[in-house]
Amino acid sequence: MTLADDGRNGLGIRRASPVRQVLTIFGDYWWHVDEPMPTGALVCALDDLGVKEAAARATLTRMTRNGLLSLGRAGRRTVHRLTERAIAIVDEEAAWLDTFGVVEPRWDGLWSVLAFSIPESQRAQRHLARSRLKWLGFAPLYDGLWISPRDRASEAMAQLRELDVTDVTSMRASLETSIEGGPQSAWDLEAVAEQYRSLIDALGAAQPPASSVDAFAERTRLMLAWQAFRELDTGMPAELVPDGWPRAAARRAWARRFNELGEPAEERVREHVGAIADDLSRLVTSRRLKD
Repeated sequence: MTLADDGRNGLGIRRASPVRQVLTIFGDYWWHVDEPMPTGALVCALDDLGVKEAAARATLTRMTRNGLLSLGRAGRRTVHRLTERAIAIVDEEAAWLDTFGVVEPRWDGLWSVLAFSIPESQRAQRHLARSRLKWLGFAPLYDGLWISPRDRASEAMAQLRELDVTDVTSMRASLETSIEGGPQSAWDLEAVAEQYRSLIDALGAAQPPASSVDAFAERTRLMLAWQAFRELDTGMPAELVPDGWPRAAARRAWARRFNELGEPAEERVREHVGAIADDLSRLVTSRRLKD
């Protein structure tokens, strides 16, 4: 059997949203392709991932409305392409994928610290602010005080300003706290390590895919599962994690499996594109990652 999909990727990680799935399809199979992707191919690819046609088309409509996709026509068929905003998101994600678990982060001993206040009445703004800070590798030490070992205070400030958060202060500082485990206790490091070990175990038990459909679906689940570590593990430097931290071992196992699934998964996407526009099937990109 291949890597399981039990609704939480077989790894205890929540299944990604259809929006993330669409961005992943573009990032893995249509990266920097000038031609837009046929909408029908996107819908069929999402069906392989368990997203029914009505939900797939609703997702594409929502992404177009939110400025992540642009809708067009090529003859009688509809097509979608990433907007400049979405390209920036996918490219930034690609840069993270190239280094996370491969390059050991250096630490200068300082923390990025953000103190901010958002009224309880502005719940949507609070949710967005917290989501963006987690994506940047921050975690709450206390309510309203978020920290990261990485030098991302100015970037986080920019994100909060974009959300019109006006009551915010940022700094780079050394931290001393009476909290057991130190500032890094803002992250549940044992739970993160267990997620890495679960991934390694699942990959070790995986068998060759039975078809190109299975290869594509598993490869996409793998990518989304690895992306989830961006919030789970901020890229904590070696000085702050327990001995034997399994991030690098998990990266090697994950990238090896991702690359092994490349040819059949790409063939499946070529089938979807070729069924609508045979001349475009050759544009499906081949992506391999460092292990």
